[in-house]
Amino acid sequence: MLILIIITFLIDYLLSYFIPITFNNLNYFYPMLLIVLIVYLYNKIPRKKYLKTILILGIIYDLLYSYIFLFNTLVFLLFTNIIKKIDKYLRINLLINIIIIILFIFIYDLILFCLIYLTKYNTITFNNLLYKFSHSIILNISYYFLLNIIVNKKIIKKYLNK
Repeated sequence: MLILIIITFLIDYLLSYFIPITFNNLNYFYPMLLIVLIVYLYNKIPRKKYLKTILILGIIYDLLYSYIFLFNTLVFLLFTNIIKKIDKYLRINLLINIIIIILFIFIYDLILFCLIYLTKYNTITFNNLLYKFSHSIILNISYYFLLNIIVNKKIIKKYLNK
């Protein structure tokens, strides 16, 4: 799984670096791949290891991408609690995971929107939130499908489980 995590970080970085993105001019391929990975890994590794993995991923993500230390760590831990509650009542499957990814992207964008709005860091509207959300879905859902296809191949699965 370590290779999968590293690849996700690299793709997330490269896409955000090479695809021109400004606040009001988002490409339809806005990467939020680590959120997809959080959902993907939920049933792939034991619960205690999953929680530790998400905690470490959040800290690394904060160090690399965030100006607010521990922000992403706390949001990712919130996501782990939400996915645990959902798993308690619904059987996690492909469709549920896609819905969870969409929900998590919206929650993440909503939290950022509220922070920006409350601090008056930038002038934003609810339309900005919806615009960013709508421009985050295509790539991230596609990445989830790609993860499922690649990891389910027996040869690749053997190397990822080392």
